[in-house]
Amino acid sequence: MKKTWNFRILSAVMLTLTVLFATSCEKKDKNDRPDLPPAELLFMDYSDFEEQPGLSKGSIESHENFIHAYGTVLFWHSPFITVHTALPVAAYKIAMAQEAVDLGDNTWMWSYDFGWGEHSYVVSLTASRINNEEFSIEMNVALASMPEMGILWFDGVVRYDHTQASWTIYKEGTVAVVEAEMNADFEAENASLKYTYVEPDMEETGSYILYEYDSQEAYDASYTLSLAAGMTEIEWNTSTKEGHVKDEAKFGDANWHCWDSLANGLADKDCE
Repeated sequence: MKKTWNFRILSAVMLTLTVLFATSCEKKDKNDRPDLPPAELLFMDYSDFEEQPGLSKGSIESHENFIHAYGTVLFWHSPFITVHTALPVAAYKIAMAQEAVDLGDNTWMWSYDFGWGEHSYVVSLTASRINNEEFSIEMNVALASMPEMGILWFDGVVRYDHTQASWTIYKEGTVAVVEAEMNADFEAENASLKYTYVEPDMEETGSYILYEYDSQEAYDASYTLSLAAGMTEIEWNTSTKEGHVKDEAKFGDANWHCWDSLANGLADKDCE
């Protein structure tokens, strides 16, 4: 399993940028382009729940608690959702390394070619100043063979200091699929990111996943998930992967159900 969002490193970098922004904002020309927020702030990280424990043949250990947490999170990084989110996430990460073109009127564009699977695309990422605190952002993607047929993949609003953002991911350019909201306090080293599934007339319409990180807590990361089947709470330590899950519909009680560290195989254990 990969390390979850390293907020300590990210917050240190962002806090430095925030201080520089605050101390230099009076000197900055209002036409200076906005800095794109790191992808780690905008897009959900599921890396601690991407794989089930590797069970050895004949093992008598139970892994029910972690597996239930894994299965609940799975909806959000299954093809049902990632078919709409994977391409804009990958394309956005490439945008971070591109140079923006000043289009005038407080608007900038990052435009570049992008390969995804067997296809080549042309990506246009546009940012426009709204006021001294916020800018809008919009990504359009087209097949390289039909660059004039670009469709909207996501749009939103971001604070210049990257402490808040909200955006919507679309399918077919017009149908909203996921609405997202991010809040971060880099000095306190805590943050939250919420995805709400908003595609109309689907069984899970209105369901959400809320990721929260707080460096001061023993279980420094958590998910709160609302699905049609009910509410699930998951908390874990991003270093050891030890954690616990609460789901009254699954377990028949309102108690935490715990699992051990990754080093100990994520096996069920008694909660302390």
